[in-house]
Amino acid sequence: MAGSAAIIVRRVAPVELLFLAQEDVVAGGGLDMDACLETIEETLALHHRGETIAPPKAVIHWSHDLDSDEKQGRIMAMPAYVGGSSHMAGLKWIPSVPDNPQRGLPRGIGVILLSDPETGVPVSIMDGTVISAMRTGAVSGVAARYLAREGAATLALYGAGVQARTQLAALERTLPALEEIRLFDVDREKAERLAAEHESLRGRVVVAGSAEEAAAGADVLVPATMAAEPFIAQDWLGPGALLISISSLDVDADVVGAADLVVADDWEHETAHPSRPLARAWAAGLLEPGDVVPLGAIVAGDHPGRTRTEERIVVSPVGMGIEDVAEATRVYRRAKETGVGTWQRLWNEPVWR
Repeated sequence: MAGSAAIIVRRVAPVELLFLAQEDVVAGGGLDMDACLETIEETLALHHRGETIAPPKAVIHWSHDLDSDEKQGRIMAMPAYVGGSSHMAGLKWIPSVPDNPQRGLPRGIGVILLSDPETGVPVSIMDGTVISAMRTGAVSGVAARYLAREGAATLALYGAGVQARTQLAALERTLPALEEIRLFDVDREKAERLAAEHESLRGRVVVAGSAEEAAAGADVLVPATMAAEPFIAQDWLGPGALLISISSLDVDADVVGAADLVVADDWEHETAHPSRPLARAWAAGLLEPGDVVPLGAIVAGDHPGRTRTEERIVVSPVGMGIEDVAEATRVYRRAKETGVGTWQRLWNEPVWR
């Protein structure tokens, strides 16, 4: 028709995404802690430089009690975008159910969705349980690499669950002088089983008789438990000690207040959880936002981190979706390269566009 503009309708190719079951995630390098450490280190630096987008987590709680996570569990949705070599958007959906181990299930069961940031098209859906645990261990490993005092030889690890395994895997790699690993769990048999699984570690793994015994003279302390109230006291940290608080309620707020250096992966994310150590110290008037150094600033070289051997340092990494998206992206790309996983059709042609 004269004067009419031509309308070009492009045919859209079918859209498929790569589904990775947990076995596929493992086959795609999901248990490669060295690679995970490298990914998380880059991601923390990117976050400090403003090359990530990390919206607040959406959380479903079953009560408003401070110990709700430890007693009743929660469900979190963690969206994120990571720039740099990842250049990927995504979301981790992760319920955490304390009673699940009694059912033969993991406490945390994650699913991760990755989307191309240019088109928004989903590129992968995968099990996120392994990735979530591995990246949590890797954050501690990075913190220890930059903040443990030189020659740190003794690690006190609290809890003998899934997180303990990935903490050990990361810290073994980033504490080169490690000689003794003290495990403590309220379930001694559980700690004994974990110790037996890790006889090959460079460090000598022993089961401590009490939480305080594990802390005595320890260079690095890492609580990764479901404790419903604080048990790590201020006087448990000797000069030069590094405490990395993976779980929330283990550490008394006074420990944070007395630290020479306080570090977080992200202040806003940390204090959005009232049970977290820094949030409780802030509420008690023992800490101000300006007192807290971002871990990414240390990794990026914009803050010196430890400046004296005898400094007591507390790190509280609450965990962010950027870490899950970056590590999931690494695994997805490796799986795609090696032919791991199952391609699933999202559509042949969209109904509407």
